[in-house]
Amino acid sequence: MDGAIKAEWYDVDEADRDGFLGWLHGTHLPALQAAPGHAWVGHYARAPETGTSRDPGAPERVIVDDPDVPQGSQFLQVVAAASPDVFFNPNATAEEDAGTRAQLARRKGVRLGIFVEETRVSGPDWYRHLPGSGAPPAIQFGNYQTRTQRDDIDLAYWYRQMKLPQVTRARGCIGARKLISLAGWAKHGILYEFMDMEDGEENFEPRFREAGLGERWTGRHVLEIVIHPPKGPLAGRRIWPPV
Repeated sequence: MDGAIKAEWYDVDEADRDGFLGWLHGTHLPALQAAPGHAWVGHYARAPETGTSRDPGAPERVIVDDPDVPQGSQFLQVVAAASPDVFFNPNATAEEDAGTRAQLARRKGVRLGIFVEETRVSGPDWYRHLPGSGAPPAIQFGNYQTRTQRDDIDLAYWYRQMKLPQVTRARGCIGARKLISLAGWAKHGILYEFMDMEDGEENFEPRFREAGLGERWTGRHVLEIVIHPPKGPLAGRRIWPPV
């Protein structure tokens, strides 16, 4: 139903923000939601960084040093579809008018990712946001690269032995979907869906640690396996449709 995901991370200059968001939320995203094949559309703003979520025992995050990787991190637009064919259908691609192109040009550092679902699990609050309910109220979306075949294999085991089991117990969690990329910089993606995001939370990692099960994984720390984009995972509340 919604196993294909198109994600766009980007920034908007403060001077352009109100006008751009007014157009995006009032015109562009409703049109995307109504387009054939789109299951749901969500727009998210990054939560303010507080520095309170870091695991004190974790190694430093490795950030990509390629200047060609776009740097956008303030906002995230997510479109879900039943199949990635929706995003690559030449017969359904409408020509953007000059006004749309001008508005979208206000976005800076746009990083695109088109993903398909590798696997998914449900969280304890799955019943509060059933399939077909639209974009989740809050998310954390990670996207990253690996270096070697061993990294890919270790990452697959890490998700299944530790992280995805944590999702099934994390407070307020609807579920998660592990993703593989068809297009864009990232090779891997992970979309965590939540019912809420509390004031002062910058991401949901503390909730995963509260869920326990860390002892299940005895291999390398995941931060030794993956390479993150600038600013790492985006976590935030949905700002369209209004929560």
